[in-house]
Amino acid sequence: MDKNNSKYTIGDYSFSNKADYERAAKEKETISYIVANTNMADMKSVLKVYNKSVEKKSFQTVLGLEFVKNMRKSLINSGIVADDTIQPVPVPAAGGSRVKQADNSIAAGMAEKYKLAYENERAGRIIRNMVIAFLILIIGAMMFITYNSKYSVFTYFTDYKAGMEDELVDKYQEWSNQLKEKERELNEREKALKNQ
Repeated sequence: MDKNNSKYTIGDYSFSNKADYERAAKEKETISYIVANTNMADMKSVLKVYNKSVEKKSFQTVLGLEFVKNMRKSLINSGIVADDTIQPVPVPAAGGSRVKQADNSIAAGMAEKYKLAYENERAGRIIRNMVIAFLILIIGAMMFITYNSKYSVFTYFTDYKAGMEDELVDKYQEWSNQLKEKERELNEREKALKNQ
């Protein structure tokens, strides 16, 4: 047995490079997770898993494709679907390097798209925080002015009414005093005119 191939072996399959081996190992973990968390005796659940796997082309290695193929056989044998109505198992395109380059360019495009979305969201967050800070300053200034005002919501329940009544009484008292002073002056002038 070749020592190079033995380090890239999973089950009955030997992989020629580390990338393929790692992909197969991830798919094996995914298969274990699906089997552990899905009732594989319930064909409706198996059909959902099968349809998602086929739709998203989740499995690309021989391990994953064998798992999808076995699900397909179980579904057909159970009679829940017919052979001509169930979707076929998708096989990855030949020429792995071209596929990887296409995947890399798609991934780069997606990364750029997400980076732009993140930057836009960050800029929006900065503007939103500035607007919130501005509104807090305005509200704070309004509260300060209202609190320092003689008659405000803050003083209404304390001595607001008594203060207003005192002011009115003081104004009337002042007018009364002014009228009495004018009346006294007029009386003095009248007396002075009579005495002449």
